Amino acid sequence: MTSFYRSTIAEFLSQPAEHILAGLAFAYAQRGFTRQFSDQTIAWEHDLRHLGETLKVCVQRTRSACNWGILLEFSIPRKEFRIDIVLLIGEKVVIIEAKSGNSFSTGKRQIEEYCLLLHYFHNATANLRIVPIVVTPDAPDPNLDELNQYELFPQLAIYWVSRVVHCRWGDLSEALCAVGENSGEQISPFEWDDSPYRPVSSIIEAALQLRSGLSIRDIALSEASEHEIESVRRTIQGYVNTAREAHRHIICFLTGVPGSGKTLVGLGLAHSEENQENAIHFMSGNGPLVKVLQHLFTQESMRNGQRAAEARARACTLIENVHVFARYHTDDNQLQPSNHAIIFDEAQRAWNRAQNYKKFKRDYAEPEMLLRIMERHDDWAAVIALVGGGQEINDGEAGLEEWGLALSTSTKKWDIYASPEVLTGGPSTAGHRLFGPPATPQQIVANNNLHLRTSNRSIRAEKLAMWVNYLLDGDCEAARTLGITDRFPIFLSRSLKQARSWLERQKLGPVRFGLVGSSGATRLRAEGLEPDSSFHAGYSWEHWFLAEESDIRSSYRCEVFATEFEIQGLELDWIGLCWGGDLVWNAPRGWLTRSFRTGASNRWNPIKNPEKRNYRMNAYRVLLTRARHGMVIFVPQGDGADETNLPSEFDATAAFLEACGVIPLTGLHGSGWRELSGSLS
Repeated sequence: MTSFYRSTIAEFLSQPAEHILAGLAFAYAQRGFTRQFSDQTIAWEHDLRHLGETLKVCVQRTRSACNWGILLEFSIPRKEFRIDIVLLIGEKVVIIEAKSGNSFSTGKRQIEEYCLLLHYFHNATANLRIVPIVVTPDAPDPNLDELNQYELFPQLAIYWVSRVVHCRWGDLSEALCAVGENSGEQISPFEWDDSPYRPVSSIIEAALQLRSGLSIRDIALSEASEHEIESVRRTIQGYVNTAREAHRHIICFLTGVPGSGKTLVGLGLAHSEENQENAIHFMSGNGPLVKVLQHLFTQESMRNGQRAAEARARACTLIENVHVFARYHTDDNQLQPSNHAIIFDEAQRAWNRAQNYKKFKRDYAEPEMLLRIMERHDDWAAVIALVGGGQEINDGEAGLEEWGLALSTSTKKWDIYASPEVLTGGPSTAGHRLFGPPATPQQIVANNNLHLRTSNRSIRAEKLAMWVNYLLDGDCEAARTLGITDRFPIFLSRSLKQARSWLERQKLGPVRFGLVGSSGATRLRAEGLEPDSSFHAGYSWEHWFLAEESDIRSSYRCEVFATEFEIQGLELDWIGLCWGGDLVWNAPRGWLTRSFRTGASNRWNPIKNPEKRNYRMNAYRVLLTRARHGMVIFVPQGDGADETNLPSEFDATAAFLEACGVIPLTGLHGSGWRELSGSLS
């Protein structure tokens, strides 16, 4: 039971208000709140009085109202949120937030967040209509017509969640009776209250929750992988414990599909109480990810009273840039690292020999350099390498093979624990293998538990990574057959204005949206979007990911798009993917990967180098797997007078995306769509 009180309306009205109030106070104390604040008691008394009067009117007007369910102070697990009032009216869930003053805007955002959490993560609510109502003394006359206005697509949260109704206590009974019309079979308040709640946190939410002391088990209970992530963390923790106790040097390779929780496992290990005495440092070569999480941890520490300088210094120890770590210990080649264990996120992106020489003037690859640094510990060391498939997106990224070479040539014996996909070259490593033939070192232990099979990033889209692979392989039949858009919304627009409006329409409570695009999409400048790499290098991406809507630097403004370099390792709830001329569909030949040559003869040149072709394809693989709730793919119309923006190429690309199952935002029919399309065109 997560609510303080639950019953039918008939039972609620038969009980004295004092009895219900005492029950609320007792439940409040049972939750650990030993002090009962008078303001809370006064608010409960006020709300119970008005609620009782409202429900009596409902019973007089609607015979079935006696059977409605009521829950008071429903707690959303692990969020420290409590919903004031939940009414179960037939098969509809009504959420009521009562405010004493003129605070509708605050109440609206708050109640929309409640609706989203219930819709996505509360089993009993997943396929039910949700009606949010904010009650304030100064509310205008309510517009009850909005109660029965729903969107066309059931894949969207806004299909299930109606617009927020703003009313006074005196008008609430009329609104509730309107909800009760044709409301279907009555839900049991007891079964609804006891229904499982399985959240899927974003990487930013998860990072904060882990910092606050929650375990992975507390924050990673998704429908798809209730036990998988915690089981993997325990497996790796066991290897680290063995290394420490037996004085061994171990390296562990964890693989997984995009969004399966590799980074979450790494952060969980770094923040685990088990590792407080022997800290495991989380490192990444992804500069924007490091910058965003460091900024997040700094702000959180400052909110808790820590000075800015101390907060920043502390944040830099919680997550480090692996290249900075390597440079520091390379400059002093005798210095032992302060920690015996490190986690390397996206380890396949470690620099190869040429890139490492360019950066450090060291004639060996970064994997070898990192192993040599950790070998300075004579007693024990552990390296946890988190490996993503198809994520190599830039020149100089070594891939798995460089790790195998570094281990094969090391004078130190490393015990290797690996996902089988690392050894055989499975889909999650994009075919790359740690060791090539003829032989592999004897000290390898392959463990199936070191592979995360299920994508959790995109809610209700466990097969999104597979769909993206089919799309980029040019297999539209296989992509369409998956039926990915039956549950996870992916739309196609040929208008950037329409795409922006569609993203804005999905804004419910804390939903975050923004534009993404390829770093090679040079001609997006014709659409008013700046692709220049120097501009992107200097942009404040921590604000793009974290700032509120009012901040012009935030993603909400849809003025600056994040490339594969900025978005990799992170995500948004909704993304608008701006397709570029660097990857266009040609029916006989498949995908054409191109780079733009600027000059007197501006033109697209085909990318012939296989490695660079792979980088371009992987850029779109990253971009297509960054959304949690859904995405809109914007394919420009092109310009017949511009050889670098040919309409025929974009038309062919849009047609292929449709053939893969993407839903076009044009040419749809139905009264709901006609009404909607007028605001989006």
